[in-house]
Amino acid sequence: MPTETTETADPIIQRLRALAQESPDLKNAAQVYEAILPLLRDAEIHVGAISLTPEQAREKMGKGQPLLLGADLDIGLDSLHALMIKLARALEPSAGDAAHRILLAFEENTLDLGALLPAVAEGPSGSIDSVAQRLALDAELLRMVLQNALKPALREWRRQLTPVAEGIPWNKGTCFVCGDAAALGELQGNNQALHLRCGRCGADWMFRRLQCMYCGNEDPDTQRYLDSGNRNKLLRAEAC
Repeated sequence: MPTETTETADPIIQRLRALAQESPDLKNAAQVYEAILPLLRDAEIHVGAISLTPEQAREKMGKGQPLLLGADLDIGLDSLHALMIKLARALEPSAGDAAHRILLAFEENTLDLGALLPAVAEGPSGSIDSVAQRLALDAELLRMVLQNALKPALREWRRQLTPVAEGIPWNKGTCFVCGDAAALGELQGNNQALHLRCGRCGADWMFRRLQCMYCGNEDPDTQRYLDSGNRNKLLRAEAC
């Protein structure tokens, strides 16, 4: 009697393959995430504790600043470097020579991770473009590898910082932990309260139900959105 292999039994892989069958236009993206998501889930990256009191968090968030901005980030560069090599190698079948060149840059230690990582942790940075240009690397693919490699660390810092920020209002469409734009919104609980969720660190925060996360508009007569047309999934994207 045949049995499932570990790979095909992996719920992440199963869901991505089902998505590729349901939406063939997403097949390439699904294959990319099939290659990297299990690596990110199983990664063990050493990160140090962030020293931040609730009072300091309230002051920082009151100024509209994410908690990681300017923080002293302690991260194990050896384990992070190993993860980046795995990610670049996993992307070779889909990204070809561009991924191979990035893999070689990591293997030959031509990238200064200590200089790049703070910029990546705090959001988009032109420094990645200049480094990629100097080394003849694909800037967008390099940024993707760096940002994804940081996700396990960002999620650990989010677990540390969420209790510190409990009860502090944050009415922005960007994450209160890492500053990235919210990836999606969810209606939670019996009251269907709107929560935004960060795609980088996984943070979750309440948001005004009728407010546009991009421009702050709360007039329903002028708001627009794109509906998926699928009554079972109830997905829509704001287009204010």
